[in-house]
Amino acid sequence: MTDEPLRINALILQRIEDVGKSVDRVERRLEASEASASESRRGMHQRQEQHERELLKINHRLENVEKAVNEAAPTLEDYALKKAQVEGAGRLGKLLWVAGGFLLALAVWLVGQKENIWSWLSSR
Repeated sequence: MTDEPLRINALILQRIEDVGKSVDRVERRLEASEASASESRRGMHQRQEQHERELLKINHRLENVEKAVNEAAPTLEDYALKKAQVEGAGRLGKLLWVAGGFLLALAVWLVGQKENIWSWLSSR
């Protein structure tokens, strides 16, 4: 019967040792998990900073584009004005050519009808 308390004592010690090992494994896993989570957070923070820098660059470039468009606005307005003037001049030119052609045709016809016109004028 003296063996029985020793055996129970040994089993208890074995169980305590097993629990201690389990606690050690859990601690190691927890430490590894914490290290992994810390590394993951560091990576996320770095990516977030990189995105912020890229957004700042994009914002700066967009401001430059807005500035260039605003500076080009008078030029674009001047271009539209000149285009309208050229279109108007083109229409006027066509009208003048038609009128000139009509006047030339009238002059040619009058020269051709000179004899008839003189005879009609002298008969009056």
